[in-house]
Amino acid sequence: MVNEYEAQHLLQSRWGGTESDKTFITGMPTILPSTLDPTEQGAYLVQLQIEEISHKLRTGDRGIPQNPSPEPIYSSDGKRLNTRKFRYRKKLKEQRHPLIQKMQSVNPDFKPPCDYKPPVTRVVDKILIP
Repeated sequence: MVNEYEAQHLLQSRWGGTESDKTFITGMPTILPSTLDPTEQGAYLVQLQIEEISHKLRTGDRGIPQNPSPEPIYSSDGKRLNTRKFRYRKKLKEQRHPLIQKMQSVNPDFKPPCDYKPPVTRVVDKILIP
């Protein structure tokens, strides 16, 4: 599940700091009951991470770092494909997918967020014809 370091880091990043640094997610309690066993605590932390990433994707509050951009890639109609916003959004989706899979294996009744689409893997075979 979630190791002790990840749990501590998640709790520090969520509830540490000033009041403006805190994130509140509707429907998720901020105080855990003491009766939860370690697997339930791990499931709660995974669900909390999923909700936090989904919230960032929905609201656009991404905190995109200002690091140097790679060479631009353009589509056939001239639209840039690898903007900072696109790359950061892709990174968040890649972080959220394994968390959702883990949560579904722990809790079969878990329903992923409404904006979640599992990544599509395309298989391409190249056949050379002489």
